[in-house]
Formats: sequence, structure tokens, C-alpha cells
Amino acid sequence: MTRADAAPASEADLDAAGRALARWAGLSLAAGLRTTLREAVSAAARELGIGPAELARRAAADEPGPLDALAAHAVVGETFFWRHPEGLEALAARLARRPGALRLWCAGCATGEEPYGLGMALLAAGREGRGDRILATDLSAAALEAARAGRYGERSLRRLPAALAERFLVRPAGGQPGGAAAEVAPAVRALVTLARHNLLDPVPAAGAAVLGDGFDAVVCRNVVIYFEPEVARAVLRRLAGALAPGGFMLLGPVELALAEGAGLEWQEEGEAVLLFRPGG
Repeated sequence: MTRADAAPASEADLDAAGRALARWAGLSLAAGLRTTLREAVSAAARELGIGPAELARRAAADEPGPLDALAAHAVVGETFFWRHPEGLEALAARLARRPGALRLWCAGCATGEEPYGLGMALLAAGREGRGDRILATDLSAAALEAARAGRYGERSLRRLPAALAERFLVRPAGGQPGGAAAEVAPAVRALVTLARHNLLDPVPAAGAAVLGDGFDAVVCRNVVIYFEPEVARAVLRRLAGALAPGGFMLLGPVELALAEGAGLEWQEEGEAVLLFRPGG
């Protein structure tokens, strides 16, 4: 790469890349997140071995590869097991007594901590052997690859209760590849189907076998906070429409207000708020 090829992205380049990111993935890196956008462009450029200016221009031209890399670096990658545990526990408690197999969708699953944690909560609530299925989707191919590996370090596991860790994690004496502390147990992994999906698109085709007449629950936490409010509301209406009557939606605490108008009822359980689709 020549010095010219490695030129930084101009303000105009960043504007164009930001608009493309919003069109393609709904992600909004407005003026207050200018530094985040610039850093994401630089990180994506390094990943692809090109300069930031070229990355920004190719993303602005809607090239899938540069857009995918830019989106992966544009959102905060911090996630871990048992984040806001009151929500997972409330959802598992509501679903535990339902007959038949459950169908759940974890949208924006990142590197897998959320769907695997949901699976642990269901198994701990007595759902073992019931045929439950969790469809876990994300836009980032790299995040899904990490989720498929199912191996996590201590930082991701730091809040997982000891009883769940002992039951649902495997810690070989020789350690895990890449310095990982533990691997998710097969009983949990068997519940989860991973697939790539853009939340601006319809319900993924990969969910057809899981979907049936609708999902019993949709979990989408700390995802739509990165979207423009109107885009976030449209996404949540689509997710609400994927629920079966009587189904629940679990969002991050700061995202609840964006679900107004989605036709869901608020139901409080302890410190958690579940959104309920009437009719079940």
C-alpha cells in the first residue's frame, strides 16, 4: 500500500460512508458519534488491507465487503453472559410452564453470549428435553464465527452465576484454544441455530423451521439503540409481528420507549419489563 493509498478519510468520505451504513444496516453514527465512525473506518480498512479513504469510498458505493467490515467495527462489541439477568430470568420463568417446544429468536446476537445465556436460563428452568429452539442472528460474519466456536474468556463469563457455569460450561484441564477459559456445553449449543441476518430485512428464511406460527419470544437487547429512532421503531414493529399471540419481546431497558406503537403490552416482573403480544 502506498502512502497515497493509506490516506485518511476526509469529512466528505466519512459522511458518505455513514449514509451508506444507515441505508444498509440501519446504523446511525450521527455527529455525536463522529469519532466512532472515523475509528470504525480505520479499523475496517486495516482488516481489509486498504486505506481509510478507499474503505470509506467503497462503502459509500455500497460494496458489501467494505460495508460488512465497517458495520462490524461500528457497534460496541462489549457483550457478556448474564447481562441484565433480571430480563432473562423473568422470560424463562414465563415460558417454563408452556407445553410443547418453544420457538425463540435472539436478534443481534453478536458473539453468542445472549442466545447461549438464554438457553442456559431455559434449561435451568426445567426445559431440558422439550425440543426448544433458539434462532440467533447477527449481521456480522465474524461475530457469528465466534459464536459458532462457543469459546469464551473470563471477561465474557464474569457475571455468569457459579451454578450455571458449573452446569453449562466445559473447562478442559489443558485449556481452550486461543486462551479461552471455557466452552459452552453441547446441551446448550444444541438449542441454538446461528444465521446471518440484517434487521432491516424480513424475518430470515433460516428461521422458517423455527418460526412455525410465530416466535414464543424475541430477544433483541442493546441493538436498536444504534439506529435512528424511526428506523428502530420500524425494526421493532417487524420483530413484534414475528411473535405468536401470547409471545414476549425482551429489549434493553433504554430501548423500551422505542417499542411504543408496536401493539405490545408492558408486563412488569420484579425489576424486568417484558413486552407481551395479546391474543395467546
